[in-house]
Amino acid sequence: MTMGRPARPAESAPLAEPASPPGRTPPGREPAPGPLTLTGPDELRTSAGRMVGPTDPLVIGVDRVDGFEAATGGPRPGSAAGAPGAPGRLGPAAERPVPGLLLLSLVNFVLPKLVDVRGFAVGVNYGTGAVRFPSALPAGGAVRGGLVILDVADVPGGLQATYRVTLTAETTGQPVCVADVLARYLV
Repeated sequence: MTMGRPARPAESAPLAEPASPPGRTPPGREPAPGPLTLTGPDELRTSAGRMVGPTDPLVIGVDRVDGFEAATGGPRPGSAAGAPGAPGRLGPAAERPVPGLLLLSLVNFVLPKLVDVRGFAVGVNYGTGAVRFPSALPAGGAVRGGLVILDVADVPGGLQATYRVTLTAETTGQPVCVADVLARYLV
């Protein structure tokens, strides 16, 4: 079963992986043919520290931004669509930015492309920890998803995994959304 939903932060893990040169995938980080498959508690327990990704590029077009803003009532203050010139935001002459909450929603779109956990009775999206939007992404831009398995801990009835999912702008190599994701897998 595929699992994932945002989680609590891990204190010692880095915010994001180092950026690669604009428009290039770092050596050894080419897209994998499919998700990392982990079967059962033992494989999940030993996966802490593994890096997975990147995914194939996902273009976030103007139509998707328009649909998101129509459904949510428009840009939200403090989102990646916030005030021009604010740190990590696009300047006034730049293209329209992708809203931060739209980027966050894509975390659960890329997660099953990165990791597939099997051998449990059920997987539960358990919550969101720290979420950051380090830089803006213009509408029409593309992102790649990657993750680090931060922690796997025993909980009553199963295991809890913490993933740090990073969406990185395809053209700049800069992270645009970093979210800690918490998932519980019950036996």
